[in-house]
This record gives sequence, structure tokens and C-alpha cells, in this order.
Amino acid sequence: MVKDTAIEMAKRMIVDSIWKSANLEGLGTTFPKTEAILANAPTATRTEEVLFVINMKRAWQFLLDNLEYSNSIMLLREYDKIVGELLFHYAGEIRTIPVQVGGTSWEPEIPHTGIIMDSMNEIEQIEDSELRALKYFCYIARIQMFIDGNKRVAQLMANKVLIENNIGIFQIPIEKLEKFKEMLIEFYETADDAKIIGFMKEYCIRRILC
Repeated sequence: MVKDTAIEMAKRMIVDSIWKSANLEGLGTTFPKTEAILANAPTATRTEEVLFVINMKRAWQFLLDNLEYSNSIMLLREYDKIVGELLFHYAGEIRTIPVQVGGTSWEPEIPHTGIIMDSMNEIEQIEDSELRALKYFCYIARIQMFIDGNKRVAQLMANKVLIENNIGIFQIPIEKLEKFKEMLIEFYETADDAKIIGFMKEYCIRRILC
């Protein structure tokens, strides 16, 4: 029996990954509906859902086609540009105006390119690839460097690190979504990522079978 690879797992699970990403964003898209949109089959859905699903498919294709690309701010901007096409203004542009995060009164600071680059360089020094992937998720989700699409970009980046190191893929299970959102809000407010990283290590990494 040929052993699975992280790339093969990602391709096989792409519909599942997009469906779970949509639910994290509160779209409530079902798995069959996600499948139908990707197959260009008739289904009763909203334009926002269709664009979300199609853009995420394109982002995943870009991710898998460019695994050799360095983990840089330009890569993050490209991810955001793809996931945000026709969905929100200034997709792929570093945010220059204040934003609010749902579920909390905490407000992220205005991001600065130089600080982002320094922070990414620090994360790149983490030897443990799983931890590096999860640190990227936390950093990108919390700094809110884009007007929108930050959690989508954070998931894509975590997946890139896991896949390029042949570990597996990053997904937030539907049955753990409510708990995950609670922990994410707590992380936003405290900047302490220990609890949410422990949670993600246990529940959000689908590892390939060695």
C-alpha cells in the first residue's frame, strides 16, 4: 500500500476543508452545497456563499501550486487577494484603517509592514513545524493585517507549513467550532496563545498516517 502524502490528503479533503472554513466564517454552508458549488451544479445558495467557496478553491490551488514559495508577507497578501476577490474591498492590501472584531470589544492595532516581517521571521525560526504552523495561524488571525479574510489567510498559511513539511492539514472540526471560537476570542483579548495552540494541536491537525 502506497503511503499517503500531505499534498494528496489536502487534494482529497479540499471540499471538506472549504466547507469547514465557510462554517468558521458563519456562512452555515452545508457539505453537499459546497460540493455542488465546486461541481458547478444547480443549488439554492447565496452569491456570498458561491464566491466564498470558489475563491477558497482558487486559494487552495494557488497554495498547492506554490509550496516552494517563501513564507513572506507577499504570500499572505496574495492569499488575501484571492479569497477576497469580489467579496470585499482592498483585498490583498495591508489594512490602514481601524477594524472591529465580532464578539469582543478588543480592537487590533493598525498593522505595520516592518513589524509583520520581523514577526514572521521570528516564527520562521521555530524548529517544530507543527508549532510553527499554529503560531502562524494565531499571529495572522490576531494582527488582522487585512480588512477581511484574516482567518482564511491564517488557515491557508497553517496548511502551507503543515503540507510542505508532509505533516497533514489544518482544519477546525465542525463539532469543535463553538469551543474554538470561544478560545479564539480569549486569545484575541489576552494575546496568550498557549490554550488555543494546545487545543489546535489536539483537534485541528489531521496528520497523515505514517
